[in-house]
Amino acid sequence: MITNALTALSHAVVALPNPTPEQPPGTDGILTVLNWISWIVIVAGLAGFLISAGTLAFAAFTGREVNSFKGIVLAIIVCVLASAAGVIVQVFI
Repeated sequence: MITNALTALSHAVVALPNPTPEQPPGTDGILTVLNWISWIVIVAGLAGFLISAGTLAFAAFTGREVNSFKGIVLAIIVCVLASAAGVIVQVFI
């Protein structure tokens, strides 16, 4: 009984259409702005990483490494999410 249901479900999944994404007309400007925003976020993340690394090097002498380490971790997370945003969005579309 269960195997029949699973077989029917697998055949239904195979029959689903797989449309190819197509850019709607008139959206060239929007994509340009999104590319600029993505570039700005990546540059800001890189700048945050460099600032946090410099602060960490300076804080090593004063014993306040924890705040700088948090900044480095946040900058790395921002850079990873910004560079992977396109792939993440494609998963849901």
